[in-house]
Amino acid sequence: MKIEFTPEQYETLLKSIAISSWMINAFNEGDEELNSYAELEQYILSFAKDFGKQEFVDYDAADNVYFPTRKFEDQTDIFDIISDYDNELFWDELIHRMARRDFLQEYGETGVASMAIEERIEKEAPYISKYEEIFTNQGLENIDIRP
Repeated sequence: MKIEFTPEQYETLLKSIAISSWMINAFNEGDEELNSYAELEQYILSFAKDFGKQEFVDYDAADNVYFPTRKFEDQTDIFDIISDYDNELFWDELIHRMARRDFLQEYGETGVASMAIEERIEKEAPYISKYEEIFTNQGLENIDIRP
């Protein structure tokens, strides 16, 4: 099997690999199960010169490793994409965790566990809506941490 890419598609692939690598390695350094991702990344990066994208990938002969260049990081939108994702994830997680906390306080773990999925979704939805409205309108302005 052979897959062909235009230089523009290859650049998009580089960006996709960089973003996925960022996510995979953010909290999983040294995890042996993730080696296949690193191997694929190295394989993809090794073709940069063939696609005229050598300014985006450097090679360290001593370590036998390819890596994205500073120019790649500066001239692509990968960090904007990652930042947007992190921001959306933060608010989504905060809303759902606060809603889940209140939902469990109201119905208890046993009560929630005994609910059918439809009932659980229906009864938890108002808590989610409440926090969506609060955080959309006020951000973190009214958040206080009590000792």
